[in-house]
This record gives sequence, C-alpha cells and structure tokens, in this order.
Amino acid sequence: MILFPRTALIDPEIQLSAQRLSTRISFFSLGFATAAWAPLIPFAQQRLNFNHADFGLLLLCSGLGAMIAMPATGKIVQLIGCRVPIGIALLLLALLLPSLSLWNMPLMMAVSLFLFGSAAGSLGVALNIQAVVVEKNSLKSLMSGFHGMCSLGGLAGVLTITALLTFKISPFLSAIVISVLLMFIALLAVPLSLKEIENTESEKTSVDKMTIRQRLPKPLIILIGFVCFIIFMTEGAAMDWSGIYLTQEYGVNTAFAGLAYTFFAIAMTIGRFSGHALIQYFGEKKLLAYSAIFSTVGLSLVSVASHWWLVLIGYTMVGAGCSNIVPIMFSRAGRQTLMSKTAALSCVSTLAYTGILVGPAFIGMIGELIGLSTVFMGLSALLVMTLYLNRFTYIR
Repeated sequence: MILFPRTALIDPEIQLSAQRLSTRISFFSLGFATAAWAPLIPFAQQRLNFNHADFGLLLLCSGLGAMIAMPATGKIVQLIGCRVPIGIALLLLALLLPSLSLWNMPLMMAVSLFLFGSAAGSLGVALNIQAVVVEKNSLKSLMSGFHGMCSLGGLAGVLTITALLTFKISPFLSAIVISVLLMFIALLAVPLSLKEIENTESEKTSVDKMTIRQRLPKPLIILIGFVCFIIFMTEGAAMDWSGIYLTQEYGVNTAFAGLAYTFFAIAMTIGRFSGHALIQYFGEKKLLAYSAIFSTVGLSLVSVASHWWLVLIGYTMVGAGCSNIVPIMFSRAGRQTLMSKTAALSCVSTLAYTGILVGPAFIGMIGELIGLSTVFMGLSALLVMTLYLNRFTYIR
C-alpha cells in the first residue's frame, strides 16, 4: 500500500509529512508489540513454574539484549539511516512474540527474550533519532505526540490481547494475531522512514577530532538519561509486574491480568496527546514537577492498596504522571549543544530503555525477598528524584 506516490515525495513538504506519518506509525508499532507481551507474562510464569526471583532473572535476558543492541543501533543509524534498522526490528518483534507465548523450556524462553529485547531496544533508538530529526525539520513540538502514539499502540496491544484471552483464545493464537497486525503496520511505516541522517560538515569535523574522553557522554546527558531510566523502569514495572501483582496479591483472574496496565496505558496516552497543550499552559519545568509528584502519589497508592480497584486508580495516576516526562527529556537532549544529537539521543535511549528492560528483572528478584508492594514503594521514592533533577536538566 502506497500512501504517498513516489513523484509526490519530491515535494519537500509532502516528504516531511510522510516522515511524520511514518514516525507516528512506527512509535505505535513499538508500543503495540511490547505491550502485547504484558498480558502474556502471568501465563509464561505459570507455564515455566518460576517464582518472582527466577522469573525476574529470566526477564533480565531481554534487558541484556537491549543493552547490547542500543549503542550499536545509534552508530548504524549514522551510517545507513533509520529505515533498515526500523524494518529489521519490526520483523523480529513480529516473529518473536508468538514464541514468547509458546516455550516451556527456560533456555528457549531466554533466547527469545534476548532477541525480543534487542529488537525493541534497537527500534526505540532508531525511532527517537528519527523523531528528533523530523521535529527539528518541522519547526514545531512533536515529541509528546510521537510518544503518545507509542502509548496508544501499547493501549491497543494490551486491549487486543486481553480481549482475545477473554474470549478463550489461546495465548499463542492471540500473539499470532498481534504479529499479523504488526507486519501490516510495518508495510505502511518502513518505506516512509528516513534513509539517511544528515550531519553538517562542522559536526562531522568536530566528531572526527574528538578524543576518546571527549566522546564520552556529558554529565547533562547522563542526568537526562537517568531521569528517563527511572520513568521507563516504572513503566516496565507496570508492564511486567502489574498483572502478576493483581493475580497473586488480590486474586484477580488471569484473563483480566492486563487491567492494571490497561488503565496505566489509557492515562499515559491521554497525557501524551495533551502534552503540547499542557506545556504551553504550565511551562515545561512546572509540568515536569507536577507530573513527578502525581506519579509518586499514584505508585505509593499501588503499594499500599487494600483492594484491587485501588491498584487500578494508582496505576492510572502513575500513567498520567509519567506521560510527559520522557518526551520532555528527549526534547531537551535534542536541544542541547554539548555533543552531537545522534550520540546524545543514543546515550539517552540506551539508559531509558535499559530501565524498561532491565529494571523489571531486578524488581522480580528483590520482590521475591521483600514483596512487590515494598519494591513499588521504593520505586516511588526514585520518582521523587525526577523532581529534584528537573532543575539540572532544563535547557532553554
């Protein structure tokens, strides 16, 4: 399916419009694929008969894959653009998701999670680099909307899987449905992605002359990445552990395990699509501060809730609070001038997606010792740090 004829793409404005559409669809696919895994997690834990610690260790394979793939993807994008990495990552996600609902052997599950994490991490880096380039060329704020599409995709993924499971369709067939839809989305998005990332001659020369020490991430970039790490770890906790938390702590039926993440995703989606208006009304610094406070209160409620419906309210607050922090941070990384934007965004993306992929593994291992509710309370304390770091990461 060709939405824009080849001759039409010669027009710069039409070409830019096509790139914006590709970026939105690709962000949707990232959320769609990764969130579809969330309702399948309780089934995987039961199938493998793992406790929290063992399952957390298994989830670490996904994080390791992402940590290896993300730095490499930043360099690959500089060489060949975003189109090929995005296409390969989407293909891998579509092929691997059904296997995650099938394996009952820990080794095969570990390999699939490693590759799944590699694909998700690589896609995240390539997309955020493309998003910054498209936002810069469009001369207007687009990052909240792009990340909003990721949240919308996550909502669509978790709702689709939950609905299929509710109608007694097996986890494997449910995952197949997601994969087919994902391939259709890829056919729309990939052909319109950026073929190359342009660097100015001055930027190329400065990068070539840099020493190894100068190439290292600047403290500002590390702080921005750390804030994203905390928020993504919170999102990963909602994705990977909210279903298990509902089923094991509150006795909710496994078929409805995706409810908590659904409420989280709905709030995050609404928050991100409202992000541009909220930034204009409150200002970037105030919005981030209010968001940090709101998400902290929400996660604290999750950890002390006496009934399962309070958990849903808590996750709704967490989703709303976290919704605009990451888009703001990625925009700040794109505005800074301390290092090249591609290198900065690759570093921030690596730290951010490490949070969503590695964090849940440690949550499981620690949760087995002290309980998930206690871990969630500790994570809410980390969210307070984003409030403190707001002043040190602000860039006009």
